Amino acid sequence: MTDPAGVTLGPLPRTHALVADDVARHLERLIVTGDLPAGAALPPERTLAQTLGVSRNALREALTRLAGIGLIERRQGSGNRVSRTIPLAATLAGRMQDVEAEFRNSAEFRAVIEPQLVRLAATRVDDAQLDALRTLVSDAGSSIAAGAAGAAEGSAGLDVAFHTAIAQATGNPLLAALGDLTASWTVEARVFSHLDDDGRRLSHAGHARILAALVARDPDAAEYAMRIHLAEVREVIERARRDTAED
Repeated sequence: MTDPAGVTLGPLPRTHALVADDVARHLERLIVTGDLPAGAALPPERTLAQTLGVSRNALREALTRLAGIGLIERRQGSGNRVSRTIPLAATLAGRMQDVEAEFRNSAEFRAVIEPQLVRLAATRVDDAQLDALRTLVSDAGSSIAAGAAGAAEGSAGLDVAFHTAIAQATGNPLLAALGDLTASWTVEARVFSHLDDDGRRLSHAGHARILAALVARDPDAAEYAMRIHLAEVREVIERARRDTAED
């Protein structure tokens, strides 16, 4: 189902976590990627709960969490809407200090899944998909060069879009859905790799190497480039978490 602005809100990607956890992570990802833009109104809670296939109690718990970290605004009588100013870098960084296990799981999950996705994508990607990936890499480079306001949020969104586009390039709808789930489950950790200019530049360079391997339709090079990229990102995240803990 889509909301009045045309954003696809469901179905809800499920894990073995609590329903409210999955709802919060799903909506968080839509906000991070810009699918739910700043200031956008959310559907009425009854409608949104039906769309996601969850109870209203679970939805309300998730919305309360998102409101607590500043991602949505909840106002009596006027419904829920995405915050007009989205403090992703600060709120998500602070929250990750308390989720060491989630960070490790995110890094391990990506290391297992994404090299295989890009390897298959290298054998199936078409010219239109390559053009879309080029645009994402170019947009990220332009944002870094311009030092744009909200760089962490915009860069994280382009990062998610790049990796989900690779999953779609496999041509397998089940793997494409897995790529979407990977993005949903790793939002918090991804933001850590975009908190400063060095992290954003390293991410951009890694994407450029992956793109070059895809253009060459070289699965070995694509897998290797992805493994190096993920290892570099993990180091950036670990450094950012240490710096945040020391502040």
